[in-house]
Amino acid sequence: MPLATKLWTLVGLSNFNESAPTDNFSILWRLVMISEISPFHILQCICLLWRIWKSINKVTFQLYQPHVRALVIQFYNQVLEVSFFAPSSTPKLLLPFPPSATWEPPPDDYLKIYFDAVVHDSGCSSVLVIRGSDGHEMLAAGMRHRGIVNLYTGELPATRDDITIIASRSLTHMIVEGDLGVVVN
Repeated sequence: MPLATKLWTLVGLSNFNESAPTDNFSILWRLVMISEISPFHILQCICLLWRIWKSINKVTFQLYQPHVRALVIQFYNQVLEVSFFAPSSTPKLLLPFPPSATWEPPPDDYLKIYFDAVVHDSGCSSVLVIRGSDGHEMLAAGMRHRGIVNLYTGELPATRDDITIIASRSLTHMIVEGDLGVVVN
């Protein structure tokens, strides 16, 4: 007996549809499975997937090479943080997204330059922010570039704009930040 048929019978829907699903789940079965999940558990699952994606992004784009054991421990801790499998009777209040890191000001007489980009619909949107040591924004700009379909090349226009601004203002003391380690290096 296929696994889907066993699950179908356990949920009590075998008499609902005379032909229980095969191993490839039917649309009706997917809807039944989704309807059985509470909104709280859906939120927890989304948070868990977001955190896993964040870890994968760190490994892929920031050239972070952790030990396999460290990855397993990190994944296990993320599951515990979300408490998806915790037998708690009172659910924890979770944010829809994990809190982002706080901005740390650069040392005195330094500027901190941050750039980022996102690729969508065969185009790229890039943003760059320059802040002084007291935290005030000296410059913030966003641009849309057409024909860029790769994240690596999507970060490059923001970096090019950083270099242009730095050269035009004769800035020498700066810290460059971005989430793509290859471009920063």
